[in-house]
Amino acid sequence: MEYKLLIVEDNTIAYEYLKGILQKLNFKNIYHANDSSTVLDIVKDTHIDLIFMDINIDGSLDGIECVKMLDKEYFIPIIYTTAYADSNTIEEAKNDNVFGYLIKPFSMDSVEATLKVALNLMENLKKIKKEKEIGSKKIENIKLKDGYDYCISSKTLTFKGLVINLTNKEMLILDFLCKNPNQRISYETLREEIWFAKEISSSTIRDTISRLKKKVPTLCIENISNYGYVLKV
Repeated sequence: MEYKLLIVEDNTIAYEYLKGILQKLNFKNIYHANDSSTVLDIVKDTHIDLIFMDINIDGSLDGIECVKMLDKEYFIPIIYTTAYADSNTIEEAKNDNVFGYLIKPFSMDSVEATLKVALNLMENLKKIKKEKEIGSKKIENIKLKDGYDYCISSKTLTFKGLVINLTNKEMLILDFLCKNPNQRISYETLREEIWFAKEISSSTIRDTISRLKKKVPTLCIENISNYGYVLKV
């Protein structure tokens, strides 16, 4: 598989050094961003498999803040690169989609080992997710209320034939609820299925579902106090 890797680094020498290592490891699809706004532009247009994120990039957002912004819409594995290995920095970054750390200056061996572990973990997560999807109940279309339909195979929500645009997280939540209609879904289950067991607050889940319901006002997602949600169809 030809992985697409993004290096986020504002130091040209550091970028070229890491790029050279990756090329020696036979990775060909290597993208570059030197600030958070460029990162967001790239991931909107390109399916990036993994990001090497410098924690201390210049710009309005540092590396950790940029990852938090990305995580609202995408699940992209992160390998942080940093010259600082202090406990405060690691503590601040540990709750993000972190698959590894590289402490500068790093060697080709350390990059290869960290990347290999990260890609193996990423593929295992994909495999588990695929197996869950295969094992789930085979329903092609869900008839929702007032002219709304959801097609599971294409992951498309329509209203009287017109496609409704949803963010990645909104679509993932709707897809999971539609595959489990009229079933009580806990906050913990949503964390595992939508955020890959990331430690996010219940309020983040509530905010995402609230935005979804604003886009689809008649969608019957009922809150179960101190537990989670149920989609009634």
